[in-house]
Amino acid sequence: MRPPLSLRGMLVLLGVSLGALALVEHSLVQEFPRADAPLMRRAAARTEEWFSAIRALKESRHLWNPSQGQSDHAWMLGEPYSLITTTLGSHEAKLTAANPLFAALLVRLLHDAGVESGEGVGITLSGSFPTLGIAALAAVEVLGARAVLVSSLGSSSYGANQPDATWIDMETWLGQQATMRASSVFVTPGAEGDSGGGLPEGGLDLLIEAARRTGVHLTIPESLDEGIRLRTSLFFSRGISALVNIGGGQTSLGICPHALVLPTGYQQFLPPCSHPGRGVIERIAERGIPVIHLLNVRELAHRYGLPVGGVVGHTEPGQIFSERSVERTSIVLVVGVLLALVHMRKLRIHQRIP
Repeated sequence: MRPPLSLRGMLVLLGVSLGALALVEHSLVQEFPRADAPLMRRAAARTEEWFSAIRALKESRHLWNPSQGQSDHAWMLGEPYSLITTTLGSHEAKLTAANPLFAALLVRLLHDAGVESGEGVGITLSGSFPTLGIAALAAVEVLGARAVLVSSLGSSSYGANQPDATWIDMETWLGQQATMRASSVFVTPGAEGDSGGGLPEGGLDLLIEAARRTGVHLTIPESLDEGIRLRTSLFFSRGISALVNIGGGQTSLGICPHALVLPTGYQQFLPPCSHPGRGVIERIAERGIPVIHLLNVRELAHRYGLPVGGVVGHTEPGQIFSERSVERTSIVLVVGVLLALVHMRKLRIHQRIP
């Protein structure tokens, strides 16, 4: 009598099967360019142009010297600390975000969210990631959509935290000296309560001065709830088709316990939240409006093959401009054949047992 297939034999068979599957899947993976790749490249080029305009702004105000850093677009970064700094921020994350290819990625994500020309895209941003704000506006503009922009001026470390180059300075400069058409519908101080709370002494005065010199009205909400309500009411009234949130502003996240673990990237649906302190992201999502949440920049860069920190000018664009497709029908067929072989082996064993 021949003994049944041993555990070792089963493991060998399983290993061979999995190896065959991996080989077949690798050979059947097809990579092809996305149809919107030309638009993605246009958005990246426009972002590059606008980054250069910001360099001119900072040089004119003696806020940038090329010896300050060797990384591409390092002039987009602010200081480790200033009187308008809200929280500590990651230098690596800010360098990673200073990459025009994020505009290409945003074109891709907005298309995945179903945004079409002429539709409204809500954008809520803080001064923490001016690079991503510029990338988002370039992406929306290239798509022919309408940007419904709300911004706050406070910034974490290395963001737009130079008092003479706040986000509203950059936005105004790009409208006057470059080709950017969008502008903030309203602007708030940001920081604690969206009203400048927690800033060092004199910080709120610097934000008020920035609004004054750019001719922008600075809205100071009476409470965090009011800041959240102002944004959501605006987005609903403008009939947005998607929301792009940039950074971890308190109005965006709210005080819901799980707000800090909201997934990064494009989210068609988010788990419902009934917490009264939920922020703009979850209030928009509960209406069935897709959300693109840009906060964990390092994770997002890894996901799409973008470099993390450092020089980005000569790197490949990773997986942004292409899609991958697997011929799954053939894989199912191979699985079926392998299962049939296992079954036949078991039948032979049973036939030999008296």
